[in-house]
Amino acid sequence: MQTSLTRRRFLRTISLSAAALAVPAIAFPPAERGPSGPLPADRGRFPQSVASGDPRPDRLLLWTRVSSAAPRETLLLQLATSDDFSQMLFERDVACMASHDHCVRVRVIDLPPRTTLHYRFLLREDERWVASPAGRTCTAPAPGDDAPLRFAFMSCQDYGGRWYNTLLPLLDEDLDFVLHLGDFVYETVGDPGFQSTDGGRRIAFDDLSGALALGDPDAPYFAARSLDNYRQLHRTVRTDPVLQRLLERAPLVAIWDDHEFADDCWQDNATHFDGRFGESDRERRRNAEQAYLEYIPIDIDDRMPGEAQVPRERLFPQLRIWRNLRFGRHLDLLLTDTRSERPDHLIPEDAFPGRVLHDAEELHARLPQLGIDPATLDGLLVPWIDLDAPAHAALRAPLHAVVESACLRDGLDETQARQYADTAVHGRIAWPVVGELLAQWNAQAPEAARVTVPDAAQADGFGLAWLSLGKSRLFSSLGARYMVPEASYAALAALLRGPVHRPMSDAQWQWLGDRLRQSDAGWKLVASSISLTPILLDLSRPELEAPAALRHRFLLNVDQWDGFPQARAALVDEVFAPAGNVVVLSGDIHAAFVSQHGPRVSEFTVPAVSSTTLGDIVADEVERDPASAATGRRLVEGLDALVAAGSSRLRHVCTRRHGVCLARVDGGVFEVELLTLPPALARQSFYERPEALAGQFERRTFRVAAESGQVAATGHRF
Repeated sequence: MQTSLTRRRFLRTISLSAAALAVPAIAFPPAERGPSGPLPADRGRFPQSVASGDPRPDRLLLWTRVSSAAPRETLLLQLATSDDFSQMLFERDVACMASHDHCVRVRVIDLPPRTTLHYRFLLREDERWVASPAGRTCTAPAPGDDAPLRFAFMSCQDYGGRWYNTLLPLLDEDLDFVLHLGDFVYETVGDPGFQSTDGGRRIAFDDLSGALALGDPDAPYFAARSLDNYRQLHRTVRTDPVLQRLLERAPLVAIWDDHEFADDCWQDNATHFDGRFGESDRERRRNAEQAYLEYIPIDIDDRMPGEAQVPRERLFPQLRIWRNLRFGRHLDLLLTDTRSERPDHLIPEDAFPGRVLHDAEELHARLPQLGIDPATLDGLLVPWIDLDAPAHAALRAPLHAVVESACLRDGLDETQARQYADTAVHGRIAWPVVGELLAQWNAQAPEAARVTVPDAAQADGFGLAWLSLGKSRLFSSLGARYMVPEASYAALAALLRGPVHRPMSDAQWQWLGDRLRQSDAGWKLVASSISLTPILLDLSRPELEAPAALRHRFLLNVDQWDGFPQARAALVDEVFAPAGNVVVLSGDIHAAFVSQHGPRVSEFTVPAVSSTTLGDIVADEVERDPASAATGRRLVEGLDALVAAGSSRLRHVCTRRHGVCLARVDGGVFEVELLTLPPALARQSFYERPEALAGQFERRTFRVAAESGQVAATGHRF
């Protein structure tokens, strides 16, 4: 029920922020000097429309951007209880600065809870008022309010060559808020691996000299690096008319994932070059964060000093976006950050595949102490030889030459290539790697310079090498972030870091646990940009006819929570389970999963709004290696069933469709409706004819009962 307002009660204080953080609260007297009643919207002057964000019972954040060449503009903010602005409640001047890309953020405080408000921004121009589109927003219900809630959640909205048709059904909903779980923008433009430049949906950086050139040097594509690059991504994405209409109708609650900065990033490190070069770039990270905070109306000022601008030194690594929002009696929403505080990936992208990490004797001694049966590594340990032994002295120069040449081909300079080879070619080396490298040497060397490849029977022992983790190339994400054998990864994770290897800081972990223990809400929602759900592919299944070396259980993506197995177990068992009725909402992986992680711990992973589906990504990847392509095609054909069979936690899997989710919350039930479309329909716009999609949406409904905490499917229709 909407709370009635009077002018006196409505607003006593506002806080202003030209960019990302707030100035101290300032008291103002009432003012009335702008026009009331309807005004036509000028989307030319307000090309990104308006938005609101982070609703709390007593405050909201309001946002707009003006297209202007002036260093400063003055806008008039109007708020009303009527959608035609005939019942005006508040007017106030706000500054719009070129130094913050003409973005305006206004925090309105001392509001009553659960109240619908209408707002717009006006610009005085040639004796007339120019109006932004009008926005509708609402404050959250008070903590004791028994109000039911309805909200949408989504993730991964690539703009290049794609349209946000999956958002169209949300325009017919009366939503309390919209939750975005990350990848609001993508840092690359024209990446041939997954982005198109067709159909008018393309971005070409204005500041090309400030961008990173990637891919083929003769025909590169580009990634954002400069502040202008990141701003341009946000400016362009926010011109999408359907996204605009959605954000005009309901407040946004958002967290970032990786693409707001760089794919598969950790802290201020990108992974574009897979270890060929160092990619730590603090200024780039701060550029990404500044643009994000200028354009996305998240309210984090209570963690920062009150200043009008964001000092660069207070962005990464000081910035914290993890926070919580309370919605009445039923919902506590905890928003996490699994990107800017996480450690490096356990398996280095530049790891030399032949390096032996532990021999069999070490593993048999240490793994039982860590709760791991060494027998799980059967078939994954490899024979090795000690290159430092005098018997193998003749092998070192040829091996060094082959490794150095491979590094040069991968773009390293002579000094870097020599240093890499110096480090790689000594000590315990996996015999299969030695054999492959020497075969390459012998194929090119004169007959007199060829060397005899040692027989496997001459191996000095067996051990766990990077090769055992799936690492078969010098600089590669395969065997580092993707397609890693489950058993060897679990052993490595336990040996190296154990449960302290997790994608968040100790402070955030402590905050999350404390907040869950203290919350008296009926439902505790944890927003995670990455999914907790295991994505296991058992390539030993006979129907896949995989080569012998691939007949293991593989983790598809250890950039997700699969990369933190001990921490995930501790999170579910020690943090979530005691709180009861915890529901995790996640994204990133471009697939839909519904999972039961514990007696009262469930998860809904939302598919991508428009980004390439997981199924299509895998389908493209399996064609890269002719030796395993046939197996890969069989894997893709049965991918949903294979993923479902990989973990007893899974209740639903969909890897080949785009979609969004709608959630309904009250005291007795948490219900989610999954709405999905075939991927081909993201390639064209249905914005002017949404009725054409009526028969294309698949709708599946799932319910978590408060009494049991168990998730179950309740409906399915087109």
